[in-house]
Amino acid sequence: MGAELKRLEEREALEGAAPLFDGWQETLIWSALEGCMGSVYVLAESERPMAALCACGDFLFLSGADGGEARRLLEAWKRMNEGLYAILAMRPQCLDSLAEQVFGENARRTQRYAFEKSNDGFDRENLQRLAERVPNGVELRMFDGELYRQAIRLPWARDFCGNFLNEQDFLTRGLGVAALMDDELVGGASSYTVYSGGVEVQVETRRDMYRRGIASACCARLILECLARGCHPSWDAANLASEKLAKKLGYRGKGLYTVWELYRAIDDK
Repeated sequence: MGAELKRLEEREALEGAAPLFDGWQETLIWSALEGCMGSVYVLAESERPMAALCACGDFLFLSGADGGEARRLLEAWKRMNEGLYAILAMRPQCLDSLAEQVFGENARRTQRYAFEKSNDGFDRENLQRLAERVPNGVELRMFDGELYRQAIRLPWARDFCGNFLNEQDFLTRGLGVAALMDDELVGGASSYTVYSGGVEVQVETRRDMYRRGIASACCARLILECLARGCHPSWDAANLASEKLAKKLGYRGKGLYTVWELYRAIDDK
């Protein structure tokens, strides 16, 4: 038997783990540390943890001053979640070798694009113009219960609301803009996760509706709604297309960072 994970429940315990993630500008970590969404894990054997793991949505964030403890954390997560797709980020950089040590060929190194967590750089007039550029036959509508139920049934759209407990939780804490054609969901932008200061943006378009301006219109509308509510619409890009869209919307890039995709099938997009 290897080490076991301990999920931190109490606010005091979460605050105790927070110093391990100090300076990491990532809203999914903040969601977990605040107890809004996700989980924070340490080793059950550790009285004074020197490593901790945040899990939120499809993402894992490992931080630790003790490489051995960090490795045991990853090994324990693997035993509990063998075969589960996840995107793993680690700090400090010296922990990067743990991905291949623990997951072997099931860990694939890649990079993502980070952006500033600030509302200062948005041009509201530009966003309004983008939000109005909706293709003929497409209608933008704020997410409601019917759209939640439609999205949760569609594999390509499930991440719009799949990290919330249920429909009522999404309607209470979430936020989303749907693109509809003949009352069918064809795209949108939504809150992948939430934290006290804002949302993490999730954007998707149905494959047959690509390159029609749906993503930019939905995102612009969602960003304007967030700005009106005084919350930050955080963006993180997995590829160049997402990075390009982010800059078109007014985000300021911070550069590339390394992640490891775990258990990703070769034919996954």
